[in-house]
Amino acid sequence: MNSAGQGQGQVITFYSYKGGTGRTMAVANVAWILASNGKRVLMVDWDLDAPGLHRFFHPFFDESAVSATPGVVEIINDYALAAEQLDPSPKDWYLGHGQVLRHAVSLEWDEFPPGGCLDFLSAGRLNRDYSTALFSLDWDNFYHRLHGGEFFRAMREDMKDSYDYVLIDSRTGLSDVADICTIELPDTLVVCYTLNDQSLDGGASIARGYFTSNTRRLRSST
Repeated sequence: MNSAGQGQGQVITFYSYKGGTGRTMAVANVAWILASNGKRVLMVDWDLDAPGLHRFFHPFFDESAVSATPGVVEIINDYALAAEQLDPSPKDWYLGHGQVLRHAVSLEWDEFPPGGCLDFLSAGRLNRDYSTALFSLDWDNFYHRLHGGEFFRAMREDMKDSYDYVLIDSRTGLSDVADICTIELPDTLVVCYTLNDQSLDGGASIARGYFTSNTRRLRSST
């Protein structure tokens, strides 16, 4: 399912209702294939509860650098802290907080063709404070009082301007985090599943939600 516009990169979310579908491996393989074809690619580990996308690329990523570099959780928390302190907020002040390039770690590989690159945005600093930072996020407050939707749209546009393809590894199940990855951010949604009723029904439900949301988005833009 695709609703990408012309002249910008595409944001593609890989989602599965249940684990064990090969979703993260699919992200890793597609990212490598695209970069090997001269595309600028960003992988985003948005499986905040169980991050591990970078492990598919050992030893091409410096694991110590990945673990020490801010990622999705820090970007969101930094925005939320700034939003709490600004009242009233200057117009478009949040655009700078949605920029991801300064947090992206580049894969150490010199064999990609000209123009090809593979960058990685982690779930966050994977240290002893990660769980505290993750579970301190108040999604209701973030969206309803801190204008989180505007922030994610700014983040989305920054990624699309900076890369040809942005591949998001979403968390499983039904949650606010999954909704961000499957409704708020993507141009294209890839649903991964195994052949059982729970996986198929859950994936189909998310796909219907994506279709409905993007139909409304397209109508509102015309």
